[in-house]
Amino acid sequence: MNAPTKRMTAEEFVLWAGRQERGRYELIDGLVVQMNAERSVHERIKLNIAIALRNALRRSGLKGETYGDGMAVRVTEHLVHEPDSLVRLGAPLHDDATIVTDPVIVVEVLSPSTGPVDTSTKLANYFTLPSVENYLVVNTTARSVQHYYRGSDGRPTMRVVTEGVLDCTPPGLQVGVEEFFAD
Repeated sequence: MNAPTKRMTAEEFVLWAGRQERGRYELIDGLVVQMNAERSVHERIKLNIAIALRNALRRSGLKGETYGDGMAVRVTEHLVHEPDSLVRLGAPLHDDATIVTDPVIVVEVLSPSTGPVDTSTKLANYFTLPSVENYLVVNTTARSVQHYYRGSDGRPTMRVVTEGVLDCTPPGLQVGVEEFFAD
């Protein structure tokens, strides 16, 4: 990777990352950080989650979109994360869009190297966005979901879900946790 050493804005980063042939990156405090390669279980679960959330969105009747890996979430001018999946409401983004600024549900699948970041730094970062109502941290080993949701005081509250229906209200999506882990 020939990562730039100068600080970048979110828009500069997304343009730069789009020109890279390989690798996954995030922008942390204006600096490019390369993400580790993902294991097959991680990829499998990410795909299951995106499909399950898309189906839940369709069942709900809400207008919106579900994205798998690849869309950048702009948290601040110098902070961009690339979640494993997300849901946003409203009209579809322009076909050339690469940045999402208004996700309502954000999902990260734990990997051996990212667990502490996903449940601390990214948790705090995502909940600075007023649109984020639910943050799901999926543990492939324990087959569980840490469901962080915006409490009545506006701060994240967490529950662990291992079976049954995961209720993401608002916006009103319900999805079976088992769908995330289907083989």
